[in-house]
Amino acid sequence: MPLEPSLPDWFAQLGLMAWPLAACSVVVLAVCLERTVFTLRCRMGRDAAYGRLADAMNAHRTAPKLVRDEVAQLMLGELERAFTGGVKLLRIIGTISPMLGLLGTILGIISAFRSIAAQTGPVSPNMIAEGLWEAMLTTAVGLMIALPALLLAHLFKHLGERRLADMAYRLNCLSLSFELEAHGLAEPAETAPGRRRGVKGVAA
Repeated sequence: MPLEPSLPDWFAQLGLMAWPLAACSVVVLAVCLERTVFTLRCRMGRDAAYGRLADAMNAHRTAPKLVRDEVAQLMLGELERAFTGGVKLLRIIGTISPMLGLLGTILGIISAFRSIAAQTGPVSPNMIAEGLWEAMLTTAVGLMIALPALLLAHLFKHLGERRLADMAYRLNCLSLSFELEAHGLAEPAETAPGRRRGVKGVAA
């Protein structure tokens, strides 16, 4: 006879919260993989990303500095959604996973005490301990999902904010060099990606 696939015993002991907690863990894993790939791609193409922003700033080279700064702010705002994508979802899962685990624990304790109440004979400590162990397993699983989710949310948010801050600094230097160039106080600024020429242009 063919063997029928069965779930692990510990998964079955999670009760009603087994599948919601499994879904949360799958989402955390998927977001983590997506953010890791996105971060690696950004590191490999960091100069290309800045080059596109620098080209857009160069298109407004003769505009007033306030206009260029507003353009830079809008472009960085669009990039912020890409660099911090998935962080909010990780935080949501980090918040609801322990709640799901706690709910499963409460339901498990209720079920355990109902089973104990249905016993007509003497109740052994092993029966109580087994029921509580199965009930508290859901809380442990919920915390095991929530802690990595929150840590990854802070990590990816920090990496995104640091990258955005670096590009904002470089764009500000480029805009300032345009302003100084317009007043004849500096040589034409370099807009090639990967070269921080704004500050050096000021000193020229």
